[in-house]
Amino acid sequence: MKKIKLFYKRGFTLLELLIVIALIGILATVILASLATARENGKVAWTVSEVHELRNATLLYINDTGVLPSGCDLACTPSNDPFLNSLGVPGWHGPYFKGEWNFKTPWGGHFSVERGNVISPSVSSIYFLLNDDAPGTNNNDNTGAIPLSALKKIDKAYDDGVLNTGNARGNGTGNDYNTFQSSQGELVILFFP
Repeated sequence: MKKIKLFYKRGFTLLELLIVIALIGILATVILASLATARENGKVAWTVSEVHELRNATLLYINDTGVLPSGCDLACTPSNDPFLNSLGVPGWHGPYFKGEWNFKTPWGGHFSVERGNVISPSVSSIYFLLNDDAPGTNNNDNTGAIPLSALKKIDKAYDDGVLNTGNARGNGTGNDYNTFQSSQGELVILFFP
């Protein structure tokens, strides 16, 4: 008589499946955390690049005209932007910036080049503001706040990485000259005192 060999197919046990699912979950968490960090670093790098371009445009404007550009912040339009229109300023040879006027930061707020007394009441300065208000809104919008970790990285690219010292300050609490008039989620980068 012939012996019949029986082969049993062995499947995974419930414990083995749970271990595999847990490992996949851990790997997914690590990957997502890495992606979030890479995404934030990309936003910071893009922002630093745009501020660099705004700095160059401002230098060209000052070199051509001999005066500081007027700021237009949230009220900026293509017709009153000093980098796109001469606005009667002698020596203007622009446009100085080949970007969209009043453009958004990666967090939804807007960039602006402004002129004001941010150091003291008697000194007029040019500064870049990474504002938390979306373009075309008002100062109460606050939907584009920049995360604190990103503010520190941008500050470090221009200054000392400390938000309450140096020429780049942010995440302030009000309109005192010590914080350069920044609000929570905003950064002011002093350009020209």
